[in-house]
Amino acid sequence: MYYREYPITPSQRAINGALCIYVEGGKNVDARQMLFGLSVLRHATEAQIEAAMPFVQASQRMTKIEIQDMLAR
Repeated sequence: MYYREYPITPSQRAINGALCIYVEGGKNVDARQMLFGLSVLRHATEAQIEAAMPFVQASQRMTKIEIQDMLAR
């Protein structure tokens, strides 16, 4: 069965939350949580992800480099 996807651009708040969920899942080695975060992040623009970095840095106590490393995997 074919499911059609429609392009969406999530809000900045949604991106902040999704990146936070993704990073938390990475810290806990929880692939399901990481995939949930990625389901929103895949629709984000690069600028939105960059804007979410300070929020995640503060909430997860991680550096920008650690977050970028986690996203690169």
